[in-house]
Amino acid sequence: MDIPLYFYIAYDDLDRLSPGSDKTTGRVIDMIDFDIDDRINILDIGCGVGQATIQLANHFRNGEIEAIDLFRHYLDVLDEKIKENNLQKRVFSYKMDMRDLDFANEEFDIVFAESSIEIIGFKKGLHEWKRLLKPNGYLIVSDVSWIGRPSKESRKFWKGIYDEVDTIENKVSQIRDEGYEFIGNVTVPKGDWKTYHEQLEGNLNKLNGDASAREFVRQLKKEINAYRQNSDDYSYVFYIMRKC
Repeated sequence: MDIPLYFYIAYDDLDRLSPGSDKTTGRVIDMIDFDIDDRINILDIGCGVGQATIQLANHFRNGEIEAIDLFRHYLDVLDEKIKENNLQKRVFSYKMDMRDLDFANEEFDIVFAESSIEIIGFKKGLHEWKRLLKPNGYLIVSDVSWIGRPSKESRKFWKGIYDEVDTIENKVSQIRDEGYEFIGNVTVPKGDWKTYHEQLEGNLNKLNGDASAREFVRQLKKEINAYRQNSDDYSYVFYIMRKC
């Protein structure tokens, strides 16, 4: 897959490739009922540049983590972080498509997917990734969800982009229908979006003179403005669940 250079410039030096923060991810990790010294196996799906991967590794001090992403460029960034944190013996990155995960059944204690499940779809991810979990293992995903009554503008924006945007209540029902025990949820706060969008805008400004990137930049700025005008309507929401 050939990715244009402007795509990487847009996300250059961002800690995450979507709204979030170490503080928010930390709140999620604290809801996992494993001891920090337990020897557990973790899979990070769609890890991007690996900020959450490193955070998981630093929290679960004896955990072994396998992090997968489709883009080698971002895995290279993660590999540098692995070296900087001396985690080469416990954290491993792989170029792999989440639609075709090459892992055995019941291999992991935790499957973690921050802002990536929409690639495969929420309901499909819940169903297909369940096989990867050991009994009583945790699946943790974040997905775009309605957090208030959505405006016409918000519905119009998301229509055709991602048709599984839904209320938290309906997402929880889908989780339970798939046979998981629902543990809790954490909403990504507005401050995380603000920081992310400011950093992203700074990078987009570097592309103003690139004619080939014009439509790409326009779409991202449309996405930023849609959120700013309707920030009470939706956010990424982490859903924490356990395999029964």
